[in-house]
Amino acid sequence: MNKEERNTFRKEMLGKLEEQWAKNNRPEDDLFYYHPSEDKIVLSHALFWVMTQNIKGKVGKEKYLLLLRQYQEEMLEAWLTESSDFKDLLHYCNVIYNTLPMILRGVYNFSIDKDARRLGAICVVAGGYGGDMKEEKANELLDDIDFYYNKVKCRKIEQMLPTLNKLVVAEQQSWMGSM
Repeated sequence: MNKEERNTFRKEMLGKLEEQWAKNNRPEDDLFYYHPSEDKIVLSHALFWVMTQNIKGKVGKEKYLLLLRQYQEEMLEAWLTESSDFKDLLHYCNVIYNTLPMILRGVYNFSIDKDARRLGAICVVAGGYGGDMKEEKANELLDDIDFYYNKVKCRKIEQMLPTLNKLVVAEQQSWMGSM
């Protein structure tokens, strides 16, 4: 499949997913609705991408997660290289990210499956933390995203993982308290 065919397929597939999501949700339900800038949305995706590198169990092998991670990596690469594909890839990432919590709840029981609960919590933490981060810190993290050995790397975000993981655990515990 060449690049043009792949892009057409993505638009069709994700267009249907986006349509379905829009039927059941308001614009305010978009996980990025309150993000003040496109850069903060990119940062949220970078946070999620780094935080999900070590997701274990059956959830870590799910196609929707692998697809989202693939698109996020492509989007970050397009963002770094200022590619014309960036806007479309960011849009695709947003569509999949928005539907991820619904997919997780439809497939897994959060009170039983800790890996699914963890992924859901990562989704909330990455989206919220990236959008709420102070501008100076956000810019520092975004400026650090670069290529290392032809792979996108986010070293400063990787260094933040212990703190981010504490937030994920707190989010998971709050869910368990409400179940």
